[in-house]
Amino acid sequence: MNINVEHQPNCRAVAHVRVPSDQVGKERDEIITYFAGMVRMPGYRPGKTPKSIVAKRYENEVKDELEKKLISEGLRQAVKSEGLELLNVLAVNDKMYHDTDKSFSFTIEMSLAPKFELPEYTGIPVKLPRIEVTDADVDHDLLHLRENQATYEDVDRVAAVGDVVVLSVTGSLDGQPIAEAMPDAPSHLKEMKENWFLLADEDDFLPGFYAGLVGIAKDDERTLNITLADDFNFEALRGKTIALNVKCHGVKNKAVPELTEEFIKKIAGEEMSLETLRDEVRDAIRRRREQARDAAKSNQVIAHLFEKVEFELPQEVVNREAQRRTNEIAQRAMQQGIGEEELIKQQDEILNSATNQARQNVKVSFILEQIAKKEALEVPAQKIAMALAQIAERQKTPAKKFMAEAQKNGLIDNVRSDLLLQEAMEFLKSKAIVEETEPEPEHCDTHSK
Repeated sequence: MNINVEHQPNCRAVAHVRVPSDQVGKERDEIITYFAGMVRMPGYRPGKTPKSIVAKRYENEVKDELEKKLISEGLRQAVKSEGLELLNVLAVNDKMYHDTDKSFSFTIEMSLAPKFELPEYTGIPVKLPRIEVTDADVDHDLLHLRENQATYEDVDRVAAVGDVVVLSVTGSLDGQPIAEAMPDAPSHLKEMKENWFLLADEDDFLPGFYAGLVGIAKDDERTLNITLADDFNFEALRGKTIALNVKCHGVKNKAVPELTEEFIKKIAGEEMSLETLRDEVRDAIRRRREQARDAAKSNQVIAHLFEKVEFELPQEVVNREAQRRTNEIAQRAMQQGIGEEELIKQQDEILNSATNQARQNVKVSFILEQIAKKEALEVPAQKIAMALAQIAERQKTPAKKFMAEAQKNGLIDNVRSDLLLQEAMEFLKSKAIVEETEPEPEHCDTHSK
């Protein structure tokens, strides 16, 4: 075969292949011989049908099989002769039989793995905070534990920040109820009955709503004039000022239980004591910080590798990973209550974010794959089996059925590849040089304000 490989940007290549007539004829004859031995035709004993008759009767089938065989062999030789690391075939084009010399030519568009020199990857420097757990840390986690069991008790006073107020609210625009003026408006702007609101320092509902409720008492009525933002999710009300007529049905104070013996036994069982609870909380904090430290180590190793080597990436692989990440971002957004209209507005930002992250993920994956190959790393069979069993359990699929499907759809190879990248990352972390820094305080959204 005459093969010429043309390399293109983004890890693409096109192989121009021309198969000489003698090879075309030889392969065609072998295929016809095979067909002749398999087909049954009237007037001939099995396997005795003349090849000329078989070739004419099955002309299209022979042609299809011949092209498949020649293209497959052309791809194999192109990969071998050029030392290509093939990811996948993108297309086969320009198939042509030449009358002049009876040869057959075609082109194969390919996506290739990138070629690059690995940077030094042992001894990567990382800075990690020393892990310490103080009594104050334990007290803080115990406060969260107590707050999770908090109750809200009616109080006979005006509302302050941190209190809960029970309200009925009716909205109006220019003196007309919003329910009548704009039936499609969000329901919480039209009417709410005896809803609970926790008054916070920062508004997460409507601008100025919480601040306008400070000092309200049971049976009080107020009108709050709220100007909606220019990017409010209901377009017809953007920038408009609405009136919310509010009636307070009660004020409630958050009551956090004390850390008494009775409370400890209620949440942790009869055998639990304060000392034992503090020990368990201390261990949980340490595990949490160890996990955060390990994640920081991984991130620093990845960042180091990402900066130390530059190479082109297969665009098809980046696109596939970007699509996966885009789907994840959109799914999370919808779970958080963001509507389809808002997602459409943010689609460019979402796509850019997903594409940038995809490029980093794909690049690091190729680096880890090369490190695993150079270090001859392997994934223990037990790890693969355990990972597959966990997937089967999550999908609630019987193990035998799941394994049969996994063999067919290539899931086992995908799981092995993913685990191999994890092995490479663990290898890099084990070889990293750690500089310990002072412990970092944990951020707490509730108590860090």
